[in-house]
Amino acid sequence: MNEKKVNEKPAVSVGLNIAIIVGTIIFPIVGIAMGYAYYRRDHPDMKTAGKNWLILGIIIFLVNILLVYVMR
Repeated sequence: MNEKKVNEKPAVSVGLNIAIIVGTIIFPIVGIAMGYAYYRRDHPDMKTAGKNWLILGIIIFLVNILLVYVMR
């Protein structure tokens, strides 16, 4: 009874997911902002995607800070 319908559109499309991941790698604030926005949604798929983007954005941001610190 908790099965998804066959014709149901995904909450987060594959294209959007890839675009946000690529955008996050280039500009970490994209992943942080989109992750926060989607994490606040009620849909579990949107919440999962938001959490992934948020974590990726924070990790990339910290890596950037580390690289700047090491290159000094």
